[in-house]
Amino acid sequence: MDDTPESSPALKAFGLLETIAAMDHAPTLAELTESTSLPKPTLHRWVSMLEGADLVRRLPDGRRYELSARATALAFAILSNNPGSTQRHQILQRVARDLGESCNLTVLEGSEVMYLDRVEAALPLRVAFQKGSRVPAHCSASGKMFLAMMSPAKRERLLGTLSLDRYTPNTLTDPGALAGELARIRHQGYALDDEEFLSGLFCIAVPIFDRSGRDCLAALALQAPVVRLSRENAAERLPNLRAAAEALAVTLT
Repeated sequence: MDDTPESSPALKAFGLLETIAAMDHAPTLAELTESTSLPKPTLHRWVSMLEGADLVRRLPDGRRYELSARATALAFAILSNNPGSTQRHQILQRVARDLGESCNLTVLEGSEVMYLDRVEAALPLRVAFQKGSRVPAHCSASGKMFLAMMSPAKRERLLGTLSLDRYTPNTLTDPGALAGELARIRHQGYALDDEEFLSGLFCIAVPIFDRSGRDCLAALALQAPVVRLSRENAAERLPNLRAAAEALAVTLT
């Protein structure tokens, strides 16, 4: 990022948002100065402008910055309405048709998982979530996937802000048990929600990576009543889900 006259204020601000979003932790002004090569007074001016526009927020320690809810809502709106949205919905429709169950595409927003898109199954006994619905990260398959795949520093910071509320008898509320579950997810490459958010509902999720194959941009999940989907048969769906995740990745990167 440079500070030349040809670089417009809007482009500078957008570039700074990109820099903050790409970092695996909430950066300080010093870290942003090093990453952007901008003079500290200039950087401070742009950060203050973004903070005033409610696009970034300062953490309680007063030193670090992260994207605000307004910025992530903007990202959600862009993803929901960009040219790839129709293609993504068609992929979800194919998954729902082939596997016979509801499926959803999710992104992480703060400590919650947001449904970017969803296709409902035609079968009865289904739970109807809407596009834009939010669920807690610690007790949803997609949420645990995001937590497992993020960097240790970012995961530790986020877990420090989570309230591990109990929603069902199966919800993991012990930090040690959740840490062990996330380690298993990192190793096996998929996550399960075994009636952890809603009793009677089972879910399996796989990650959708960026072009580098390192960052988890989104998650694809299959959701069904436990009478149709369980630990005993969920892995049978993995080949279809992973193939669809690869197709979805192309529309997101």
